[in-house]
Amino acid sequence: MVVLISLVLSIFPFVLIIFPLIRKYSVSEFIPQDESSLFSDLERRWDSAIEGLRSTELERMVGNLHDQDYDWLKNIHIYEAALVLKALDLSEIEQNQLIDEVRNEVFRSVLITQDKLYLKAKE
Repeated sequence: MVVLISLVLSIFPFVLIIFPLIRKYSVSEFIPQDESSLFSDLERRWDSAIEGLRSTELERMVGNLHDQDYDWLKNIHIYEAALVLKALDLSEIEQNQLIDEVRNEVFRSVLITQDKLYLKAKE
């Protein structure tokens, strides 16, 4: 019985020491994406333009923007998104899919904002 207990006690630390070494070689390492690449820059610009459209819609729904300011900001963000699409050199089908996704996102954020404003006014 003492031999069995000593074997179990000696195997446990052995497994604890060997397991991380085995796991290190079995799991592929994460290779970070090159943040200085053209695609990464375009992706950041695209995200910025879409977020700008969302915030512009939100600010207008809340009442912080006049129609003239809203139109100006909307045009700036749409222009930036168009430049990114042109730089990405996507096919027309892919461009239309992205534009539809943007419209759906903006529409969804407008609906969410309207619901929140309605609930707040109802209180």
